[in-house]
Amino acid sequence: MSEQGTNVMAQLSQPAVAATAADSISLATVLAPRRPLSRDSTLMPLYLELIRSGAKTVEGRIRAGKWTDVIPGDIFRFVSTQTSARGSTASVTCCATSVRCYDSFRAMLEREGLDACLPGVISLEDGVEVYRSIPGYREREAVEGVVAVGLKLLPHQEDATRGGCGDGSSL
Repeated sequence: MSEQGTNVMAQLSQPAVAATAADSISLATVLAPRRPLSRDSTLMPLYLELIRSGAKTVEGRIRAGKWTDVIPGDIFRFVSTQTSARGSTASVTCCATSVRCYDSFRAMLEREGLDACLPGVISLEDGVEVYRSIPGYREREAVEGVVAVGLKLLPHQEDATRGGCGDGSSL
């Protein structure tokens, strides 16, 4: 392999966690484009309701597991981590509108905006601590990085089963 090819391969083997203004897709999309997927994920009831109300428009997670290859167009069904007194579980369905990777929650909150990620949280320091208080997040943040996924609430459950984000795109 040429020296240039070796350099490209070395760069591709490094995690893509630094965000620039042009970043809106994951490294997985560049290497192997794919059709959008439907995914399930749990969410604390407070944040589920903030998404439902339209106040929370960005979901921040550790860049691991299903969160490593999210692309715009992926459909997420967020299910509450708590069951209601009637035995039902609340959920919301969203479309990923953007995906950006960061080295830290601080960098993510600075770029994405505290209100978009954590409506009602007063300070950047408090916002960073909200994420780091989630079990395992403090330790994993520096190792795996974080991902910010822009969300568009899908008003009807059938939108997710038909595919797409309600903007003409489809799964």
